[in-house]
Amino acid sequence: MKKVLLLPAILTILTLACGVTIDLTPNAENPTAETTPAFTEPATPTPEVFISRTQAIPVTDLPTKTFEGLQVMVAPVSFVLPPGLANGVSGEQFPPTEGQDLPYWELTPGHVEIKLEGYALQNRFHEPKVYAYPAGAYAEMFPGAFESIRRLDNILYAPGGPTLNDELPTVPFFNAAQVFAANIQLISFQNGGGVRFVTEYSQYFATINNTDLFYHFEGVTRDGAYYIVAILPVSAPVLAETSDYAATVPAGGIAPPDINDPNANWKGYYDSVQTLLNNTSPESFQPALSQLDALIQSMLVNP
Repeated sequence: MKKVLLLPAILTILTLACGVTIDLTPNAENPTAETTPAFTEPATPTPEVFISRTQAIPVTDLPTKTFEGLQVMVAPVSFVLPPGLANGVSGEQFPPTEGQDLPYWELTPGHVEIKLEGYALQNRFHEPKVYAYPAGAYAEMFPGAFESIRRLDNILYAPGGPTLNDELPTVPFFNAAQVFAANIQLISFQNGGGVRFVTEYSQYFATINNTDLFYHFEGVTRDGAYYIVAILPVSAPVLAETSDYAATVPAGGIAPPDINDPNANWKGYYDSVQTLLNNTSPESFQPALSQLDALIQSMLVNP
């Protein structure tokens, strides 16, 4: 899919309080597209989604809060990068792309992608990005987007208050399945709300590992105009570093089943790792979950 760089008037040059100027103009010689292996059908067997739902955490209005860090903006999204999380951002604007002959992960009514440059974790499967889609147009174009936005609405605006009893939203443009979700929490941002959790996607029964693990946020603006997806790599001290089945699992971690065992209990493995991560201190993740929460809370989405 051809990418169109944001015009200089939109992709601004931002300045730190200390006077250091950060040029956020993308480098056309080094495009930032994620490479996702193409396939036409989900791999077999497709992992189920195992989600632990314990209690509803209501979305509340943000208290008056000062966010420390670098203020960045790629229209229509602005947010504050917490100190030490990244050096800056680059942005790309994608034009509308549709057609029956296109794979679903390339369908878009036109959207913006913001990449965090100099991110605290490098050499991960996923790039640290925030995506902003026009919610109505994306939902109308693609059933996967409609379903994720519907799930968000069920969580955020269900009668009687928000609930996590329904399924969580998933990344519509990933050609893989979400295999677990831990550390689930509802979060408000400046003009909207959503849900965040730690997860991993796969096309097969994969080990849970730090290369593939990421902090995932999906949300909608209060006026329903924009649908936001954030994918930010994280690592946990109890997980192996790579997806290699022979990779060393740290003390306190959980070894995966034997991949050659047709009777292996993968559901039990995902449930156990999920519980382990739920009981892992948010501050022991790298970056800390609170640091990523602060980025989301600082976000403002305006036309």
